[in-house]
Amino acid sequence: MRPRLKALVSALLVALLLWRVDVAEVGRVLALASPGLMGLAGLLFFLMHVLNALKLRVLLPELRAGRLLAYTLVAQLYALVLPGQLAGEAVKAYRLSRDENRGEAGGGHIVSAVAFDKVTGIAGLLLLTGGGLAMQSARFGDGLLAAVGLVFAGLVAATVLLAWAPARALLLALLGWRAGPKREAWLLGPLRSFLEAWRGQTRRPGRALLSVAGGIAVQLAAVAGSQALGLAVGIDQPFSVWSAVIGLMSVIVLMPVTVAGIGLREASLVGLLDLVGVPHAQSLALGFGILAFQVMVAMLGAVIDLTVLREQRASS
Repeated sequence: MRPRLKALVSALLVALLLWRVDVAEVGRVLALASPGLMGLAGLLFFLMHVLNALKLRVLLPELRAGRLLAYTLVAQLYALVLPGQLAGEAVKAYRLSRDENRGEAGGGHIVSAVAFDKVTGIAGLLLLTGGGLAMQSARFGDGLLAAVGLVFAGLVAATVLLAWAPARALLLALLGWRAGPKREAWLLGPLRSFLEAWRGQTRRPGRALLSVAGGIAVQLAAVAGSQALGLAVGIDQPFSVWSAVIGLMSVIVLMPVTVAGIGLREASLVGLLDLVGVPHAQSLALGFGILAFQVMVAMLGAVIDLTVLREQRASS
């Protein structure tokens, strides 16, 4: 989907929400929000990015945690300004492989590590979401839990297939059919390096399990931050409800149909929290609050990119 069309979808979703929800009530909810709880939410959201950096270091132990944190925060900038929530991860993989001055093999190792890190992060998200849905089946039903289980099974299957030699050979054969030097240079060579590094990641089950555990920790911080922000705007729900709602929202905004998930995030929160009786104005205020924190992290990422990382590139 083209960026302009995604921006249009975001604008239409936000306009629809503002038309259906009492805007004045949303403003009142935000004006009365507890500063202390909002500060706690901010700390928890920042902790989420710190844990993300430490989680990536499990797969890239040769890189410093502080450096990985810098690139993690910069990725939030690109996730906000580029179309698609996965754009930030793609930029992080590209920038890390470029700035580390690695050859083709080293670049493939970094790109596969970032991709594998994202997969284990989604796995942790799905596990915590599934736990919340299982505990709140009376409110959310069993259909959503089954859907999360199917997505998790598909994620595991895709991970194993990419590491399976016959599947890798078939993929390379299909892409390499009648390939010339140009396709070999820009696609097949890097892809072979990526798939070989991916196989190496799957052959370290201890690292993989630790990365999944890190993904659960990241999602716990995200859910706790959202719960604190929810309490700040008057939403009092148990942690299991927040695990289900924030997890489902996080999966929904991965769909590349809006810019930075704007509109989709707010609409999903309004719809999901409606199932547990939360007024729409409070749900929309929560969505705007989460977006505001994402913008602040993106701005921090921009400062880091223009100062710290720029100086490091100039000195290297």
